[in-house]
Amino acid sequence: MAQRKWIPTVINMLEKSGMRSVDIERELHDKFRHAPSARSITATLRGDMRFCELGEDYNFSLFKRKSHLVKVWGLRGNKYSEMEPYERL
Repeated sequence: MAQRKWIPTVINMLEKSGMRSVDIERELHDKFRHAPSARSITATLRGDMRFCELGEDYNFSLFKRKSHLVKVWGLRGNKYSEMEPYERL
């Protein structure tokens, strides 16, 4: 099993607010040399009981206003607002 050194960083990010998987990916690319993709993040967080899916939101691209749905993540036991920026309540 590969080491997931980025998990504590994600926990720190989600203590402040919920985040979409693509936003987590973008933040991790700034901090880690071999950052995971949004799909890898979703698969890993789905298997870890410390995290919960808050729902889905659209990922916007330059070409389309609504490109595709991505997962919104938070920490289990925390409450977040239902609309972006998914602030912790």
